[in-house]
Amino acid sequence: MNRSSSLIIFTLLLLILLPSTAGRFLVDLAGGVILIIVLIPILLGGISWIGWKVLQAKMIPCEVCGVSSINNSQKCPFCGADKSKTNSQSQSIPASSVTVDITAEDVQ
Repeated sequence: MNRSSSLIIFTLLLLILLPSTAGRFLVDLAGGVILIIVLIPILLGGISWIGWKVLQAKMIPCEVCGVSSINNSQKCPFCGADKSKTNSQSQSIPASSVTVDITAEDVQ
């Protein structure tokens, strides 16, 4: 190292170590920068997760081919099946006909 860079480093260390206004300012500034560096990825990750959950809630699967889409049209964009017929048919089935009864048996 040359003499000027070591003098700058020594001066910064003295400012940080000595209980002065400049030293406290540098410590607070470094703490704020570290806090921002840590919090920004956490906040971006949380916002992305919430956005993904909102997008998932808007996805509608096709009853015929299974392709999920956000499209609100009456036809599936992949297979062309009519979504209104499949949705109305699945809603008109009584719950008692689709309930499965399970009985326990001993296995030997």
